Amino acid sequence: MIEEHLESLRASYSETTVSIAAGWLTKLAEFGADRELTELGPRELNNWHRQLAWMPGPSGQLYSQNTVNQAVGATRRFYRWALAEGHISSDPTAGIVTRAAKNTVSSKLDFTPAQTRRLLGSLDLERPTGIRDRAVLGVLLETQISRPACSRIDLAHLQLDTGALLTHGRSQQIHSLSEGLLADLQRYLQEARPLLVTSPCEALLLNVNGGRLSGASIQQLVHYHRTSCGL
Repeated sequence: MIEEHLESLRASYSETTVSIAAGWLTKLAEFGADRELTELGPRELNNWHRQLAWMPGPSGQLYSQNTVNQAVGATRRFYRWALAEGHISSDPTAGIVTRAAKNTVSSKLDFTPAQTRRLLGSLDLERPTGIRDRAVLGVLLETQISRPACSRIDLAHLQLDTGALLTHGRSQQIHSLSEGLLADLQRYLQEARPLLVTSPCEALLLNVNGGRLSGASIQQLVHYHRTSCGL
């Protein structure tokens, strides 16, 4: 049933979102002792929510409130789908109350050279989204711009011949890009973007539906890849 749900998500969500949902639903199935997720009731799901507050993540540290809320979001999406499909008669997540996450952590990626190599080296470059994600992470790491500013980059803002990138955050900036990042962006433009684009689009970075990759989606892919390699 999880696979059926994930397939339904692919019609509206990016592959990064689907992968994140798959990870949390797998953890929920483990929590439920491999019972069908539709057999879990409000009490079990509230216990699952409480457990997330003290469950260490892959890095050995406790999950942040953002991460807990992300897990609850993936769980709610599953049960609302199951309700709509007639697999359950009521939504067992209706009573779960989440807390707003405090915005106390810098949004900038600040890694050592070894951590940067580890992060960029973990991507699957056999997939268009892997090539794209490496380009996204490279831009964020090198320019230190925000996720929304990264989302707003258009094709016209990148000049491969001069190695310049124009970004619009709180202020307009022109960045001189390294040869490594330019190579990643050129590979994305040549190999990945043509497979993602479905109609003319001025955005540089595209989602799997051919539209502009949003700031929220960029935040999700950053979280996914950081978590995947334990950073």
